Amino acid sequence: MCVLGQNTFMMKWINNLKLREKSMIIIVVSIFIPMILTNVFFFWSIERDGKNQSKAIMKNYANQIEYDIRNSVREAISIADYLNHMDRLSDFLKEEYESEADYYEAYNELMENETIRYYYTAQSARSITICTENPTIVNGTYFVQKDRVASTSWYQKFRESGRDYIVYSFFENGESGGYLSNGRHLVVLEKLDYHGGNDVIMLDLDYSQLQKNLTRVCGERNGYIYDGNGKVILSAGGNDNKDKPFENINDVNENGVSIRRECVIYGKALNILMVDKGKRWGTLNGQKKYILFLIYLFDLILPICVMYLIYHSITDRIEAVKANIEDIKNDRYDEITIEQTNDELGMMIQSYNLMVARIRELIETVYKNKEREQELQIAKKQAEIHAIQSQINPHFLFNALESIRMHSLLKNENETAKILENFSVLLRENIQWDSDKVTVERECKNVQRYLELQQYRFGNRLSFSVRVQDECKYIMIPKFSIITFVENSCIHGIENSVEGGSIAVVVSKDEGMLYLEIMDSGSGMSEEELEVLRDNIKNADISYLKTAKRSIGIVNTVIRLRQIYGDRFFIEINSSRGGGTEICIVLKCE
Repeated sequence: MCVLGQNTFMMKWINNLKLREKSMIIIVVSIFIPMILTNVFFFWSIERDGKNQSKAIMKNYANQIEYDIRNSVREAISIADYLNHMDRLSDFLKEEYESEADYYEAYNELMENETIRYYYTAQSARSITICTENPTIVNGTYFVQKDRVASTSWYQKFRESGRDYIVYSFFENGESGGYLSNGRHLVVLEKLDYHGGNDVIMLDLDYSQLQKNLTRVCGERNGYIYDGNGKVILSAGGNDNKDKPFENINDVNENGVSIRRECVIYGKALNILMVDKGKRWGTLNGQKKYILFLIYLFDLILPICVMYLIYHSITDRIEAVKANIEDIKNDRYDEITIEQTNDELGMMIQSYNLMVARIRELIETVYKNKEREQELQIAKKQAEIHAIQSQINPHFLFNALESIRMHSLLKNENETAKILENFSVLLRENIQWDSDKVTVERECKNVQRYLELQQYRFGNRLSFSVRVQDECKYIMIPKFSIITFVENSCIHGIENSVEGGSIAVVVSKDEGMLYLEIMDSGSGMSEEELEVLRDNIKNADISYLKTAKRSIGIVNTVIRLRQIYGDRFFIEINSSRGGGTEICIVLKCE
């Protein structure tokens, strides 16, 4: 039972509004009015989004710049690595030349292959210079003796690094003795193993091309690449800066939107700075920000108040319906006691109360009919069980059998007496059906008696074994659950086989499942006969027993097991002609 509290006049008025009217209120108050007010922030949004978009674009450009620089350096290193392993160049540098004529003859022969010229003109390297300790090498376009450049900053920096290769930037002002043009240089230095281990190859990257690539990527934005000391190595803007000393990053005007990116290119730490100085809407002054802040608060408070009233108008009554529906789960059918309103929720509650009243009337009728139906079902099941039991229970005269057994004992016919005893016990088990369940141990003892009877009949043509796990002996199972299948193995398996065969019964338990296995080595069944038997087992019911002529015992037992265990029962039968039959019954232990 759910009773809403006292409603205010406003709540009553809202409760009587249609949902469409309430929706219009929500649209006007919570969407239209805030939309007008929030237009004040339009220019600020443009400024913010423009900055974010510019930053995103500049991040992509920075990635492209890093890729271009790294690719140029990688190409230069690949050239150096190739020359480092070129046998012709190695022989040229190791050779001790007796005169300049000998040297130039070897030099011209080396140049005829255009090896050095080819491997840098098509790449990003502008020039290649090999610094060697071979005193017989004549200083020229590609080769220079170490003593000529030993005092340069780039050579000393490479020797101090102790690395096999470095990336280095410097401004050439003539200290290299004219072998390098004046201006900015970005070079790759790599150690050569040709002559004493101190030869160095220097690949001078095309600085102008790198600067053009940077300008192409940056577009209207300013781009800078500088090292850890703040030295600007490259900057966008064409070739004007090539002949000027390096700038300092602190002298760069960063007004506008800017991003920085750190990267390490083959051991050289570099930084990328991009600056977008495009004009956008300026920020508002302090007084306007204060006014807009107050409008923003009003924009929030008004919709919240209206939404609060409408929310409770709907949810309070929905909660009342929900509480009563929860009561239905607990079989309590109470009507919702609430003030009647004219909106859709009020009409829904009225319909709910009418439905509950009808349900209470129907429950009594349905409950009685269901109770009567259950009684009929129980009676039907009992009748089916009794019908099954009556088919299983042939009546024999125990007293006559006992008299015959006693006469056999008096005449010392012990084997006959034993067989009659087993037969008498089996008949008594068949007739005395005081309980439908027996222990596995008792069922297997009856199986043992039955097989002894059959062995008396078949003689040496039949051998058998019955094995039961100790933990299975006292589990209760339906009577004749096993012996019926053993009987079928004797009649259809051993009897039809000229050479006879063996029967094995194994009862085991594993992970809460009881396994009843009956295996014989008799004549078996064909594939068609096996499929017919499986189909009979799958679709068997009481009506089948009235018309069936074969496999009645098996189907009968399956029906009983299925009625008792339901989905906790499973049977599998495998057989082949001349290969015997295997039956596995699986029961879930309780």
